[in-house]
Amino acid sequence: MCLVTYLPTQSGYILSSNRDEEPRRAETTLITENLNGHTVTYPRDLMGGSWIFSAKDNHNVVLLNGAFHLHERKLPYKMSRGIMVKAFFDYETVSDFLRDFDFVGLEPFTLVINTPETFIEYRWDGRIQHIKTLDRSLHHIWSSCTLYDDRMQADRKSHIDRLITQHDYSLDLAKTIHNSSGDLPLTYDLNMARDGRVKTISTTYIVSDMHGSVLEYRDKS
Repeated sequence: MCLVTYLPTQSGYILSSNRDEEPRRAETTLITENLNGHTVTYPRDLMGGSWIFSAKDNHNVVLLNGAFHLHERKLPYKMSRGIMVKAFFDYETVSDFLRDFDFVGLEPFTLVINTPETFIEYRWDGRIQHIKTLDRSLHHIWSSCTLYDDRMQADRKSHIDRLITQHDYSLDLAKTIHNSSGDLPLTYDLNMARDGRVKTISTTYIVSDMHGSVLEYRDKS
């Protein structure tokens, strides 16, 4: 939920996520279930939700904590953001979800939503929705603003951009990016560790093409 990349491929795309979290929250179970007619696979966290969901019919959603800047937490929040993302599949369309789900009372977040009809970045800042349509032909990079300030995000993006110029878009490139370490300070490297409190505990890849989406999960904890 703290580093997300999108790579376009000749047959579709690869959507990948590194989860940077407290090690005590590392426990997950890989689940496949039917949600409103979608066959969905996701690593379920201890709260019952997840930061990444992949449906066989190419309805894929990834969560990052925070919207634009590090925010002041205002507990209690009404729902886990991971449960909110799961609720995405209760709605028939992306427009229905964004219009009808009540985001008020949720902690700020960023969603990357990629379906056959829609590819958007959705940010909830605690008060207002911010929706950006994305270009499927370009690569995209996100780092969670709750862990990484603007300079850190820029350094991480520059490092990833350099890796991208050296390789063709592929699952191998996604794995090179999401397993990269040692090129930046450890506190904000692509595989990070910070004061024994937070570290990169898993990586998830969604490979999508005309045949559907497949999720690959790797526990690093």
